[in-house]
Amino acid sequence: MVPSLAWRLAAGVCCFVVGLSSGCSTVKTGGSASGRGALEDAREASQLISNLCPVQGSVQSVQGRVWMKAKSKEASGQFPAIVQASAQNGLRLEVTQLMGARAALIEIRGQDFKVETPQQGSVSKKAKSWGGIPLEWASSLFLNGLPCPDVSAGSWKWGFDAQGRLKGSDSQESEVWLYSMTQRQSRTFVEKVTRERGGKVDFELTREDPDPEDGWARRWEIKSGVGEVKVRWRDRKAS
Repeated sequence: MVPSLAWRLAAGVCCFVVGLSSGCSTVKTGGSASGRGALEDAREASQLISNLCPVQGSVQSVQGRVWMKAKSKEASGQFPAIVQASAQNGLRLEVTQLMGARAALIEIRGQDFKVETPQQGSVSKKAKSWGGIPLEWASSLFLNGLPCPDVSAGSWKWGFDAQGRLKGSDSQESEVWLYSMTQRQSRTFVEKVTRERGGKVDFELTREDPDPEDGWARRWEIKSGVGEVKVRWRDRKAS
């Protein structure tokens, strides 16, 4: 019997318990584990990545409060922030002091970056990252989206590795993407996204604590060559 896509979505590499005794099973996938051929795996993997990385996600906007911990040349330390993010207007972060006063206002749209502080006023520039967050994915990350390769830029090959992770590589195999998944509350939850370049990891996103109501990752962490950042949602309203 050929396993269905739903069976594949239930597979993952690791399983952890969040909150009160919520568990999941882990299934090793891939052609060698399931007895399926490379062609079937490639077709299913291509369908899966198209489901995980839609051009337009289901969440269009979100606002709420987060707690951030950053370690980069732009920002270091721990601080609360008020978030407004939308697919159309980008990301707005109001970093506040512990007493509630505004410390900085950051607005990001694509690679256009503006920061306003009481000391220095408003400064606009183009940048690739802020606080360890690659700006090309900044809005998407706060909208519960996933970093994904630009598959339109070249020929990509998709399949599953020996650990059951969804794997994509470009035609030269100079860039490799890995997605680790598990099943939570009857939903597919992506726990980790890794990008390798030149055989070395240059970006890693770890997602935790999915909301049982909608599967939203309430904690996530990024490690990359430009820094590290941790984000924990305190409250949010998405639409």
